[in-house]
Amino acid sequence: MIEPGFSQRLNGKSVLILGYGRSGVSAERFLSERGARVYVYDDKAVKPELGKLVQDLPSDLDLAVTSPGFSMSHPVVVELTRRGIPLVGELELSYDASRWNYWIAVTGTNGKTTTTSLIGHLLRAAGFSVVVGGNIGQPVTSFLHEPISETVIVAEVSSFQLESVWTFRPQVAVFLNLTEDHLDRHGTMEAYFTAKAKLFENQQPQDVAVLNNEDEWVRQLIGRTRSRAVTFGVATGHVHWREGVLYLGEQPIATTSHVKLRGRHNLSNISAAVAAVSELMPSQFDYGTALSDFLAPPHRIEFVRQLNGVAFYDDSKGTNPDSTIVAIEAFEEPVVLILGGKNKGVDFTPLAKRILESTVKHVVLVGEAKMAIMQALQSVGFESFSVAETFENAVHTAFEAASPGDVVLLSPACASFDMFKNYEERGDRFKEIVSRL
Repeated sequence: MIEPGFSQRLNGKSVLILGYGRSGVSAERFLSERGARVYVYDDKAVKPELGKLVQDLPSDLDLAVTSPGFSMSHPVVVELTRRGIPLVGELELSYDASRWNYWIAVTGTNGKTTTTSLIGHLLRAAGFSVVVGGNIGQPVTSFLHEPISETVIVAEVSSFQLESVWTFRPQVAVFLNLTEDHLDRHGTMEAYFTAKAKLFENQQPQDVAVLNNEDEWVRQLIGRTRSRAVTFGVATGHVHWREGVLYLGEQPIATTSHVKLRGRHNLSNISAAVAAVSELMPSQFDYGTALSDFLAPPHRIEFVRQLNGVAFYDDSKGTNPDSTIVAIEAFEEPVVLILGGKNKGVDFTPLAKRILESTVKHVVLVGEAKMAIMQALQSVGFESFSVAETFENAVHTAFEAASPGDVVLLSPACASFDMFKNYEERGDRFKEIVSRL
């Protein structure tokens, strides 16, 4: 446990950063600006900009700041815990430094980035000063080099980040859904749910819990949080859709004609975003116009180009089977689907069954998980697939399998780490290859 306000007492303290990815680099600058002596521990060969790279834990540590890639069972984390060194994540660090701000935090298995981006978009349209960050790509600490006291912080929050929070208390906490993912880290769905539910642990009655009324896991929290629940869904909840109209309570505020996003799942994401911002918005705010100006973030069923009548879509953010099912269901056209990457310990059989029932005409398999996915496809009787040895070969094979009027969809149902740094790099590579076809 750590005392609130620790981020204001860093001068002269020895702080160890675990992991030198985006959040680690941002934390290093934040800590150094506040007078801390910074050490960096990373499994890869890195060169810190401001701190000192170490292979062994320094003896004089006052604090450790961990990145999402380090689980609580990592040997270094275990040793820090044994020594009694306070351990926080970059999310806790940024919250402690900005606890006077209004925070909206979004978690869930799928839809986090779209919903987080839309919340920021709606608030900006209403005239608020907003920063959008967290797991969405830009660490919140990166915004804290200048005063932002009048700014609303909208953060995408992962289960990995929530493992290392202690006092984190967003005024609005959004839980979108929970489907099978990250079981290689959490072990069971129950443990995964418990990690996500930490988002609400420190909320108080004046805070708001925005909960999906149509998700069996999330629905368990209705009436069980100290904060006040506001529900949402596609067809049910305080914010919901009815006959193509979006309702906030009983007030119609927009229609599907305003929506540029593909797929039924995005109607749920829109409901969640509206529920999250509704208490901040002016009474006459024009949700319809704001929604019509919003496009999907990169790598989320993002249209890339059309070539010879074939449309290419980048859904590299589809890093688990359920998100890929959602992407498939967004299309009525015949789909050539690119699947594969690093398996996170999930079962591909439900995805294979959905592919069999869908408009998917052919699957191209690539990456570490290709054999596991192939076995799942064969087990349900789907035999129209190819195996590619490289990612570029996978894209070319998909194009060759497509006909005019078809869609080539990259939605891998797997993490990217077998071939790429992250899903963004994978999606960018896909777009680069497609642009050269």
